[in-house]
Amino acid sequence: MNRSHEKTAAFVRGFFLSLEQCGHRAAVLHGGEDGFGHELSDVDFVIERSSYKQLATLINAYCEDSGWFLCQILRHETTAAYFVCSAAEDPTCAVALDACSDYQRNGTVFLRADELLTNTQILPWGGRGLKPAMQLRYRFAKASAKNKDIIAVATEFNNYPVEDRQICETWLKNQWRISLSSWDSTQLDSALVELRKKSNPRPSLLQVGAQARILSRILHPSGLVVIAGHLDFDGAAARLESVFGHLYFRRFRQADRWQPFMIKDLVTSTLIVVPELGFPWLHLIPKNCLHRLDHSLEHATQLQALAGQLHQRCRQRETPLS
Repeated sequence: MNRSHEKTAAFVRGFFLSLEQCGHRAAVLHGGEDGFGHELSDVDFVIERSSYKQLATLINAYCEDSGWFLCQILRHETTAAYFVCSAAEDPTCAVALDACSDYQRNGTVFLRADELLTNTQILPWGGRGLKPAMQLRYRFAKASAKNKDIIAVATEFNNYPVEDRQICETWLKNQWRISLSSWDSTQLDSALVELRKKSNPRPSLLQVGAQARILSRILHPSGLVVIAGHLDFDGAAARLESVFGHLYFRRFRQADRWQPFMIKDLVTSTLIVVPELGFPWLHLIPKNCLHRLDHSLEHATQLQALAGQLHQRCRQRETPLS
């Protein structure tokens, strides 16, 4: 594990230990047994409902104590959000804390927070993770919701003990009226498809909090337009994509000039890099969705400036952080 990975792993372990010390019940949803010593980009975890409501404040406070920035918050469900954190001096050292209370997809609740947090165990480094039987239920629901590759899924699930798979079979039968007689890829694929059919194909606007979440995304876009200038434009765009394009934002777009339809890209959490931006867009696009590269600065300092702007945007939007 290189130095950056060591720093990220220590940051994540410290975060979960700090939640525990402050009385916030939380658990890693999968992985983490080795203290996050593997390649790490995001960490899925569950936290009790009361603590989930104040999670932005909790993460920001921990980041400030640790010399990190909270740079991005993407709320993709009413009970789930994605918090991107980076080392203040090095935005390439970053991790996403992917949190949920109830685990749901498109408004369908697969597992409630209290169910998940009742079935946890202490991990070797001191934090908590799901017990294998509950972890298998979570992985099953996630594989169905995300339409994961069936061969990879079958291989993973068959590594769980027989008794854990039997508990999962009972859950599927009692909760979802799905019979799973065998864990081979054919039977497994059929059960995953059936579970997916029982969930919502798209988010419901009637769900509590759904309209407010969508309105917030429109009024406060999480995308960013970077004005890179014409000097080495392709090189600058490539460097930005390599650092920010895979974690801080959901999508990346490089364009020779601004197009009006890109307004939608800002709402869908896209990092857009253009050489210049003219009238009237300089005035129509929110100021905190614009960043101009300063080519008089070293590359590392440019990255720090962009991460710093994202951090300040989070502070402005999340009123408890201000």
